[in-house]
Amino acid sequence: MNNSQLVAGITEYIEEHLQERVTLEDLAKQLDYSKYYLLHEFKTITQQSLYNYVKRRRLNEAAKALLYSDQRIIEVAFQLGYQSQQAFTKAFEELFKLTPKRYRLQNKEFFIEEAYTISDYLIWAGEEDIIVQQGRLRDQEKILYFAQLMRGALPYLEKQEYLHSLKKFIKEKNCYLAWAKGRIIGLLLYDFRKQKIENLTVLPFCWELEVEEKLIMKLVYEKRPTTLYTTTFRSLDKLDIGHRQRLLKLGFVPSEEIIEVNYPTEKMILPLSAIN
Repeated sequence: MNNSQLVAGITEYIEEHLQERVTLEDLAKQLDYSKYYLLHEFKTITQQSLYNYVKRRRLNEAAKALLYSDQRIIEVAFQLGYQSQQAFTKAFEELFKLTPKRYRLQNKEFFIEEAYTISDYLIWAGEEDIIVQQGRLRDQEKILYFAQLMRGALPYLEKQEYLHSLKKFIKEKNCYLAWAKGRIIGLLLYDFRKQKIENLTVLPFCWELEVEEKLIMKLVYEKRPTTLYTTTFRSLDKLDIGHRQRLLKLGFVPSEEIIEVNYPTEKMILPLSAIN
């Protein structure tokens, strides 16, 4: 069994036992690997801890139940293994920055993070395969699919609002896509008026290909901004699987902590010297 098959086995087991207590010991016994090896390989492929993944999956299933069923909040909490409504509410609010009650009352269709499907994330590409170009209206469905996959990098997305803004970015030629072998592997959305990168996201499996740098350089070449900034997770945010650290490596400098769409984030500025 190779590492991708192993991760597929892990996620399959988790889905089968999502409403039960999942222990690392049981998982290791089921797959016949050491606990350390399972944790290491899962983190290597997905860029997040197994514990974090299980927690996120449960909370996203809870979000789905809140949106599409009439179950009481306490029933949703117990169904997904939480011992009290208070514990569930605390965990839910950490992820969605809204209480379960407020989330349900908004009655909007949010992106829900589905089970990790290894084939959706794996792409065996090299730097020579990458093409960066403007997004087009006909790319919208593929962009939405990519955004769904990258839900973890965009903690608070409402589908219709995102689609509306996406059309605007495309029409204003401020949507940049990185393609490899016919698939979108990176996305950059740019607000020309603010000179702000609204979204910079790359498939974690392609992080070694310097895709973010290629997207930024394409933007700089075409738009000639005098400054650039973006927002990302704050330091030590448990939901961040490495996006903040990648911005730091690109040369972004932390500026100030702010609240953005009800979510605590940090403004980061890319100095001109880093983009020229």
